[in-house]
Amino acid sequence: MPLSVFIEMTLSAILTVWSPGPNNILLLSTASKYGISGNLRFMAGIWSGSLTLMCLSGLFCSTLGKVIPGIQPVMKYLGAAYVLYLAWQTWRRLPPSDAVQEKKPTWLMGYFLQLVNVKIIIYGLTMFSAYILPYETKAPMLFGFAVYLMFLGALGNLIWAFAGNMLKCFYSGHYKLMNGVMALLLVWCSLRIVGLL
Repeated sequence: MPLSVFIEMTLSAILTVWSPGPNNILLLSTASKYGISGNLRFMAGIWSGSLTLMCLSGLFCSTLGKVIPGIQPVMKYLGAAYVLYLAWQTWRRLPPSDAVQEKKPTWLMGYFLQLVNVKIIIYGLTMFSAYILPYETKAPMLFGFAVYLMFLGALGNLIWAFAGNMLKCFYSGHYKLMNGVMALLLVWCSLRIVGLL
């Protein structure tokens, strides 16, 4: 994979998994109530579930490419369309609410949250189809990228958990500007995926 594509993939991944979503909002809420140590099992569940989904995404996209030769360009355009949709959703996103999870989160909750988290599922499919599979097809490399994509998500989770209320206050006060910048960067990523920039 060329370095420029790797950088674009990393930027697109960071914009996707560091933006507010089910994982980050729940961690924001529970970190203020249970602290970081009270969320460690929950975060480990999120990361385990995310790694499982990234591996399944790589396997699915790779298998689909072998079963239906020529599907790669179609998957690339679908991935770019999803990134544009994500840009639109990011632009429209409101600050997180003050709702706090009452039940202490567990590893199992974190793991199963990933299995129903559409944002993470489509994130994995998009990253593999648009960025990784056009350049890498060997299983060890695909697994390495699955770990890398999970790691980027884990960093975002940690930022939201550690920043807690401070990040929530900053985002609440400047969410329109932050959403606009993230949305424009996602549009740029989408255009790069299809080769228009």
